[in-house]
Amino acid sequence: MNLPDTKDKGQIRKASKIEDVFYAVSEGRALRINELDKFYKDTNDVRCENSARYQMKKFIMNNAYAGLNGQLLFVGARGAGKSTELNHLQRDIENEIVVLNYSVQEELDPLNIHYIELFIVTMEKLFELAGKMELDISKAFLDQIRNWTQSKEIKEITEKYISAEVNAGINAKIGIPYLKELFLSLKGAAKASRSFKQTLTNTIEPRLNELIGYCNQLISVIRIEITKTGKKDILIIIEDLDKIPLQVAKDIFMDHANQLVQLKCNMIYTYPVGLYYNIGFNIIRNYFSDVIELPMIKVRKQDGSEYEEGIALMKQIAEVRMEKALFVNERILREMILSSGGVLRDLFRMIKDGAGIAEYRQKTSIGDGEYNYALKAMENDYRHSIADFSDDGKFISVAEFYDALAALAKNSDKKPDNTEILMLLRQNLCVLSYNDENWSDVHPVVKIILKEKGLI
Repeated sequence: MNLPDTKDKGQIRKASKIEDVFYAVSEGRALRINELDKFYKDTNDVRCENSARYQMKKFIMNNAYAGLNGQLLFVGARGAGKSTELNHLQRDIENEIVVLNYSVQEELDPLNIHYIELFIVTMEKLFELAGKMELDISKAFLDQIRNWTQSKEIKEITEKYISAEVNAGINAKIGIPYLKELFLSLKGAAKASRSFKQTLTNTIEPRLNELIGYCNQLISVIRIEITKTGKKDILIIIEDLDKIPLQVAKDIFMDHANQLVQLKCNMIYTYPVGLYYNIGFNIIRNYFSDVIELPMIKVRKQDGSEYEEGIALMKQIAEVRMEKALFVNERILREMILSSGGVLRDLFRMIKDGAGIAEYRQKTSIGDGEYNYALKAMENDYRHSIADFSDDGKFISVAEFYDALAALAKNSDKKPDNTEILMLLRQNLCVLSYNDENWSDVHPVVKIILKEKGLI
């Protein structure tokens, strides 16, 4: 097995051999800023008339020039390419805007996020930014926040959840390094301890206005200081909130939207597609400045016929990462594209699995056998995702999910009612939504399962 050079570690590279395909697709991870020129393909013409990235850029730049604040919800199915679009947005505006971007999947426990943790991580990242940019933050302000961290309630938390040795190291620091390390340690405690969530509710929540106030003061100081470097404003992006469990997302966005929008700067939150198609969405929507959707890439039309423009685009996206010769023929890639339903992550997953089994079988390209292997692996994943659901006293049986999927598959207008069942099926990508006439359909791989069960 040939491994890439150390200098290539973690980087996407175009595959010319079957053993290199893994490094070319990486299951559809977001393109990094330094990879965009080489691998990015503009999908706007196929997705929708008005580019999501253009809308976000216009909103951010207008606010920056007008000195305004606003919070955007950026919605789209998992695997649709939101992170890549956000990275491209960052590159588009980085000459004028300082972008602070973090992922809740990387920073926190995504299965059990408490909304207050978002403020803790944001404070840590702001102090990290201030340190890196060597911004002039007044000692009086830093002392004020340090005094807050030394209050009885906060000290009780740090003594309980942060080791004495780490605490001693933190307390030995001063200024920005002290505050960055303290909030970093609090973030670590939140990620490691579930009991910390209750402590946040009991101890920090009654004093949340103070924490938000200090966060806003820090943002204000940073906004002033970065103008001295030639930048116009700061943008905070919180990613992967669309990937957390729906019940956790409901708590954050439905129950605490009012707290989220109290941060006085421009912000983008990724937002779960399941909650977008929800009876409570208009309540959430009223708190935020705007909602911007990244539609799915359409590979079939509403009537089920193949959509050549979408297929051609996904073919380009694949071929910019790997040589055509790595498929036995063009039909194999086309079948993979149609089986993906326009979900880029699923296309890359099938390509990776097909290449992996081809390499194992000592073949130099992906043929029908390898495609069928990859398709079956994906079918098994989707089959496992359709199961009995129980939450907060609600129970939905696996039979009810299959009935809803079969009904949609048979439905000619493809515009199902937005039930609790459909909300969950959208969240796990069993149901995909498309843009032109706001229609939805069952994922092609899930249709295979329905046919095997004799439901369609």
